[in-house]
Amino acid sequence: MTNQPTEPNISAVGDAARPPVADRTAFQAELDRLRVREKAHTREGDAIAAARRRLPMVEVDPRTPLIGADGPVPLIDIFDGRSQLIAYFHMWHTGRPAAEQCEGCTFNASHIDELSYLHSRDVSYAIFYQGPYEENSRYHDFIGHTVPC
Repeated sequence: MTNQPTEPNISAVGDAARPPVADRTAFQAELDRLRVREKAHTREGDAIAAARRRLPMVEVDPRTPLIGADGPVPLIDIFDGRSQLIAYFHMWHTGRPAAEQCEGCTFNASHIDELSYLHSRDVSYAIFYQGPYEENSRYHDFIGHTVPC
């Protein structure tokens, strides 16, 4: 008897991933039940978002030092003269290569490069990384980013 791998039964795998076939009435009944759950989910998400917007603000010293390309920079300078700042905090894993950084943060960081809309509304945008500046700047260069980090 040999231990050779067997070919997977592609047909069985495909069939397992397919939902059952139903008539229009049965489909509509299931869809109607699902919509009730979806609407409840949406309302709960909206309530959570509203509660987050009502959280109290924490005052931050505008002179809080951050490390930039030219050394320490006060937080207020990141606003670049604008009245608001969107600060995205990238989950940084010190010592890991770019390919092993947070997938969601990496996706976001690599897709935000046009800021004229925000600037026209008096808003600056910056990505903050925790960890050694040398690592973060290599990552910044790797993704070819134009947004301040």
